[in-house]
Amino acid sequence: MLSRLLYVLLSLVVGFFAWFLFATQPVTPQINNQKTFEISAGASLNQIINNLSAQKLVRSRTAFKITVIRLGFQNKLQAGLFQLSPSMDATEIAKALTKAQTKQVRVTIPEGLRSQEINQILSKSFASVEGAKFNTSEFTTLTKDLEGKLFPDTYDFEIKATTQDVINKLTDQYHTVIKNLKITPEKEKHILVVASLLEREAANSSEMPQIAGVIEKRLANSWSLQIDATVQYALSSKFCKKLDCEWWKPGLTLADLSIDSPYNTYKNQGLPPAPISNPGKSALAAAVNPTSSSAWFYLHDPKGQIYFADSIEQHNKNVCLYLKKDCN
Repeated sequence: MLSRLLYVLLSLVVGFFAWFLFATQPVTPQINNQKTFEISAGASLNQIINNLSAQKLVRSRTAFKITVIRLGFQNKLQAGLFQLSPSMDATEIAKALTKAQTKQVRVTIPEGLRSQEINQILSKSFASVEGAKFNTSEFTTLTKDLEGKLFPDTYDFEIKATTQDVINKLTDQYHTVIKNLKITPEKEKHILVVASLLEREAANSSEMPQIAGVIEKRLANSWSLQIDATVQYALSSKFCKKLDCEWWKPGLTLADLSIDSPYNTYKNQGLPPAPISNPGKSALAAAVNPTSSSAWFYLHDPKGQIYFADSIEQHNKNVCLYLKKDCN
């Protein structure tokens, strides 16, 4: 009788450990993608465990609770944000929950925007942060001479980041990319300005090297660039007096093309004096390595398809054929 009882107890113990070993394993060992998990201030251990289970980060709520108690972490789990993965086992997750990240503001800045548009995005992102130190007017002042160097990317900012902290993060990323592309100080401004044009001229990154080739070819032969985006930049710089503005005017008129501005590449030969947008890595790389071709002209049809031309006659034909205007 006693031996039978011992056998039952031993079976229960072995069964428990077998279950516990299984229940504390990763939910999906092969999937390493991370999820942002948040513990709210004042959340109970049971609430935290229920949320972990709902996000499929633990196999068993009971096994995870036992793990937390076994490790002595029941009073050490912190409120805040955590990067967790279903490839983590229960012990790894429990340990991770004792080291919260500072709450952050995630901001995505697309390629090809001017500083004012970036300012708008940042202002909206920080608007809901209580006690935010980011200041729209300060950003305008501090970035006056940084057009082109506010690198487009996805950033995580501390909620108490100052305006200067935000700018430093953007410009640090720019300098990292410039260094990785091996752009020398002597060539940096030229490449940066060309890249800023490519961001506004190209429909996609695959077009950029050949458009860069046309730009360089025109510059080398003292041809005017005649790029509409430079006129758009000149117009908004002159007439937009508030942050909420149409920064890239569509449908330029003949009067617009005659605006008196050093950025007007219809009236002035050479590159504009400074970047007209903040380019990404693809545009910078294309400006570093332009593709030479026989083309002197290019245009996009209403669907965004690009057409290159080797002569003004061919270009005029493309204007008529694809833009349906100036047909003689």
